[in-house]
Amino acid sequence: MYNSKKNFHRFLWKILFLLIFSCSCTALAQSRLDSLKSAFIQETNDSLKIVYELQLSRQIHRKDHNEEEEYTYAQDAIQQALNISDTLLYARALDNFGLLYRYHQHYDEAFSLHIKAFNLVKDRKTDPLYKMIFANNAGVAGRYNQKYDAAVSYYMKALKIAEAENDLKNIAISSNGIGNALGNIPGREEEALGYFKRSLKAERKRENSLGIAMNYLSIADYYINKEQFKRAREYLHELLQINQERNDLYGLAITYEYLGIAYLEEEKNLKKAASYFKDALQRFREIEDAHKQAEILLRVGDIKLKQNQLTPARENFQKSLALAKSLNQYGLIMENSFRLSTIMETNNKPSQALFYFKQGKAYEDSIELSEQNVEIAALIRKYDLEKKENHIKLLQKDKALQQTLLANQKQKLERRRIFMLLLGTALFFILIIFFLQYRNSLTKKKTNARILKEEKEKMKAIYERNLARAEILVTRLRINPHFLFNSLNAITYLIQSEQNSKAVKYLVVFSRYTRMVLETSQKHVVPVTEELQLTHYYLTLEENRFGKDFSFKITGDDAPEVKDALIPPLLLQPFIENAIWHGLLPSKRKEKTLLIDIKAEAKNIQIIIDDNGVGRKKTATQESQKAHRSMGMHMVEERIELFNKSYSEKISCKIIDKKNEDGQPEGTRIVLHLLQKNTVEKRNNVFS
Repeated sequence: MYNSKKNFHRFLWKILFLLIFSCSCTALAQSRLDSLKSAFIQETNDSLKIVYELQLSRQIHRKDHNEEEEYTYAQDAIQQALNISDTLLYARALDNFGLLYRYHQHYDEAFSLHIKAFNLVKDRKTDPLYKMIFANNAGVAGRYNQKYDAAVSYYMKALKIAEAENDLKNIAISSNGIGNALGNIPGREEEALGYFKRSLKAERKRENSLGIAMNYLSIADYYINKEQFKRAREYLHELLQINQERNDLYGLAITYEYLGIAYLEEEKNLKKAASYFKDALQRFREIEDAHKQAEILLRVGDIKLKQNQLTPARENFQKSLALAKSLNQYGLIMENSFRLSTIMETNNKPSQALFYFKQGKAYEDSIELSEQNVEIAALIRKYDLEKKENHIKLLQKDKALQQTLLANQKQKLERRRIFMLLLGTALFFILIIFFLQYRNSLTKKKTNARILKEEKEKMKAIYERNLARAEILVTRLRINPHFLFNSLNAITYLIQSEQNSKAVKYLVVFSRYTRMVLETSQKHVVPVTEELQLTHYYLTLEENRFGKDFSFKITGDDAPEVKDALIPPLLLQPFIENAIWHGLLPSKRKEKTLLIDIKAEAKNIQIIIDDNGVGRKKTATQESQKAHRSMGMHMVEERIELFNKSYSEKISCKIIDKKNEDGQPEGTRIVLHLLQKNTVEKRNNVFS
């Protein structure tokens, strides 16, 4: 795992090595930004205005790194391109949005946008340069997202076009990208070298020293991964000479870094590795690249650790940690913290070791939560984009229908004029024909109006359905962080109390639960078995939190009829939460139990949720809890109603207040009745 991360970091910095030279000085960048804003405001041509907006979004990224402002201009460019129905500009706007996603390390979203841009123009008579750009960008995003097979596929498409156009620049770009992607696919590393050499040949023909340097770096990295360190150093020394001739401080720093990596991984001359890292560190300080300084200090610390020089190792890790914190680089903070924890433990300083270990785990958890927030934001942005596209398509369809009606009307008027000229003496017959044509026209208009109304109602229903799904998903994901933090705190307590095996068990359950929530929340319906599995994970985590006085049991879930039954995702969650928080938690019983029983018979399935809590009557006395419970039940009722309208299967819900012989509350029973279709084909159609 460490090696794959290390290779991925190398790969990112090779790309940055190319991009660093496109940046201008601060004053020039500000001047360029002001000029673009002025041109954008004054421009009246719609197409040119969109082009300025694309350039403006990327210039803001280079100058200010204002993510919100970049996305605002980029999204507006997409909207304007849709408004004027310009396919190429729309594709360019999507590709530009993908680039911004990639710059901010949202590689999955970038990959899908670049693919969409390429698919829009691949079969059109468009400038081949745009096809190559979109395909190469899809390849880059695919590589960053570690989808190497897909990346190779799009690089190959770009290479084929570049060969047909004899475009040396894009031949070099595509070949280098293919080499980098193949180098990460087991068993295909040998092919990568051939593509690197092909890219190098093209760059030499172009006399592009920067491109030559990039390929020398790629080839050297290939030989390092193949553990042919001597061969790798030969290419790195040639690269060093090129960068010295170019007087390229960044290129020299990267070259010294890779020379250090070659000696570090060879582990034969760690002293020389440290020397090269020292040279690289000095140059990164000259160009004020704090991120690379932190990485180099981490590597130097690793060398000292291998040499068992704990004090120098600790000093380098602490320096790297300080820089990483100033840059808010969670990954580097985590790695340095774990290494410092190991050193402190070796030095018999348990309190400091525990401090650094907790710090590392905290940042590791922060990385995971950040990734979840990114996924949520991406889902919302994707939904907004699709909604805009559907709206534009609907307007275009209305416009096409109106144009068809106008064309039909013109044809009718023309026929009438011809009939009147040719059959002037047969006025009676002309009147009869006119009457028949007029009646047909009214029938057509009524029919078209009815069809248009039905289509609009259908689109409205689809919009409302998608909106309901999005609102449900967002609501669930807003609620989940409270449960997630509580579960993490419970697991943290197990770790602190040295119940490690139990902590590992609940960590596995926790990871499966969060993954299933993200996956099932995006579906219309899921099998009842999946919903019960998610419920089992949730109850296991709650059982861990509340201790021995709470237990649960699920029965009947192995019935054959349950496998083909369908249900909206996360439908059982509000009932389970109400039973635990408002029924069992306030109860003073020693044994608090929650039973879920599945009774299946042919097409009829009952899901019974039974608790021995305080009942609804006592819960209703607390006003705030009542509001929370009502809101949850209202959401469930809306989801059931939406499901019953959308599918042939039907769901009904009944809530029973249990009482003892004295009429005192003994808990609550929820009975969900599912009337299911009996064919597997229907189930497959729902999921398709």
